[in-house]
Parts: sequence; structure tokens; C-alpha cells
Amino acid sequence: MDTDSTVRLPVNLVRSITVLTIIVTLASAFVLASEIILILFLGGLFGIFLTKLSAWLSAHLPVGYRGSLAIAVVSLLMTVTGGATFFFVQINDQVEEASDKIDEGMNELRAVINKYPALNSTLATTPFVSEALGLEQSGKEKANDETEDNGGQDGSAEPSGMKLDSISEPVKQAAGTIGKMFKTTFGLLVNSLLIFFVGLFLAVSPTTYRDGIVRLIPRPKRKRATEVLDATSNTVWRWLIGRFGSMLVTGVGAFLLLLALGVPMASTIGILTALLTFVPNIGAAIALGLAILFALPQGTGTVGIVIGGYMALQLFESYVVTPLIQQKAVSLPPALLISFQAIMGVLFGFIGAAVASPVLAAGKTMVEMLYIEDYLESDTA
Repeated sequence: MDTDSTVRLPVNLVRSITVLTIIVTLASAFVLASEIILILFLGGLFGIFLTKLSAWLSAHLPVGYRGSLAIAVVSLLMTVTGGATFFFVQINDQVEEASDKIDEGMNELRAVINKYPALNSTLATTPFVSEALGLEQSGKEKANDETEDNGGQDGSAEPSGMKLDSISEPVKQAAGTIGKMFKTTFGLLVNSLLIFFVGLFLAVSPTTYRDGIVRLIPRPKRKRATEVLDATSNTVWRWLIGRFGSMLVTGVGAFLLLLALGVPMASTIGILTALLTFVPNIGAAIALGLAILFALPQGTGTVGIVIGGYMALQLFESYVVTPLIQQKAVSLPPALLISFQAIMGVLFGFIGAAVASPVLAAGKTMVEMLYIEDYLESDTA
């Protein structure tokens, strides 16, 4: 008995140290290479999408899985190419009008903010907002700073916290803000190709990669590991279908709403709204801000209708479209999702916020199956 205990203690200690070392190593690798890991995760999402779509097509078409995969890839490439061409043609044809409308919208927005000193001061101290809107710190604090810079000489401090002359080209500022999301155009292209080919190779032989992961697990647990991986894949698939349904509803709804109100570039804003809807909560807020910017020159009444219409679209998407498509299998608590998005956004930037929802959905499935079902609710717990 003593011999067994003396033998088991070192074995358990070595096992614990090994597990801890693996966890620390993986965590360190994720921190050091977080961007590429998140890009690879997006590639995995794309691979799951191609795999499930090809399986569905092969069940409804007289072709095998590989033939269905080829049909899916070609159709997707044609759709993306056609959509991108239409989008950039629209932008090229209406870029001058868009510049004028954004200029008018920015002037209207600054004029409204300028009427409320408290709101002006609050927004001026918010770095991202102040940079985007061209706000500067105002009030006694700014006057004191200017007096100190002038060596105590009398000088006239500007009463307003906004300098309209400093924002002569708001379109360039907006483009610069959006450009910060990506380091270079080449980087965006490389990331897109990486996502595409990783997803494609995963879809060509999905069981090979799944079985390779399962073989790293002890033999008695392999069957359960396969079940967990398949369930996680199904969860991510339902999440993707829910997102695509939401993108379709919000994009078409935004286009029809803005077209009816006479807001310029309704089709372009509708496409951007659909694309931004892929990121829950955050994307909807950005799309609403863009629509408001183009609707401002039409008057406050139009802006109010746009805000009400976008809110109605979001409610319809959140409580009708998404639950209907996902069948409530991927329901994420809103407070938990927003908190996780905030954490991922702070740690890893925009791409972290973009993948927060599918990561949380996949993690929720794994926690429920591996921790709650297999540990907390098991007979041997």
C-alpha cells in the first residue's frame, strides 16, 4: 500500500506539471501570435461552412461530396466577385456625391454637438470620437494651457471646442479611421487568401483533421472527443447560418428603408450594413452611425426614422430571424456576449471582437459537454 502511494505520487505530480506546462505554452503562443491564430480560426470557420454546405448539396444533388464542394467554391467565388464589382462600381460612380454628403453630415453633426457644451466637452475627451469628429478640448482648461504656452501673455482663447477649418476633408479622416483596422492592403489580401485556402483544405478532407486531433487523446476518451468535436462543428455551422440570415435581413431592410427615405447611396449602405452585421452588436452600431451620417443632410426627421428603422431591424433579427434559424441551439446571453466582445476587442483589436461570438458559441458547447455533462453531472463526480 505504501509502495503504491509512493509510486502514484510522482506520477500524478509529473502529470500535473505536464498539463500545466502545456497550458502555459499554449497561452504564451496565443499571446505572441494572437493575430495569426485568430486568422486561422476564421479559416476554420470557413472550412466548417464549406464542409456543411457541401454535405447538404451532396444530399440534394446527384453528385458526390467533392463535386458538391467544387460547386460551392465556384458559386461562392462568383458571388463574391460579382458583389465586390458591383460595390466598387457604385462607390466609384457616387464617390463625389458621397464626399459631399459626408461633409454635410459631419457639419450637421458638429453643429448639433456645438449647441450642447456638456456633450461637446464629453466627446472631446474621448480619443476615438474626438479624432473622428474633429473635436478639441474646450473650456477653461484649454484656455489655461494656451496662456501657459504664451508665457502668461494675454491671448484670446477660442470659446468653442470645435474647429471646422481643421476638418476640411472629413472623407479622408473617415478613410484613415477605417484604414487603421488593417495594416496594409497587402496584409488584408494575404489574410484573405490564408482564410480561403485553410478553409478549402479543411473542407477537402474534414475527417482527416478531426481524426488527427482525436488521436492525441487517450484511447478511452476518443469516442467522446469525436462527439464533442462534431457537436462544436454543428454549433458553429448553426451560428454561421444565423449570421448569414441576419446579414440578409438587415442588408435588404436597410436598403429599402434608405431608398424610401431618399437617402443617397442606399444600395452601398445596405451592402455595408449586411457585412457589418456579421459582427454582432458592434457591427450594428457602426452601420447605424454610417446611415445616420448620410441621413443628416435630409433633416432630423429622417434621422429619427433611420434610427427607429434600424432598431426595428435589429429587434426583428435578434428575436425572430436568428432564433428561427439557429433553433435556439446557439443562444448566447447578451450580457455575456457583449462582455466577451469587449474583452476580445481590448486584447486583440477589431479582429478579436469579430471572432468573439463564434469563439464563445464553440466554447459554450465544449463547456457544457466536457465540464457540465462529463464532470459535474456524471455519476462518478
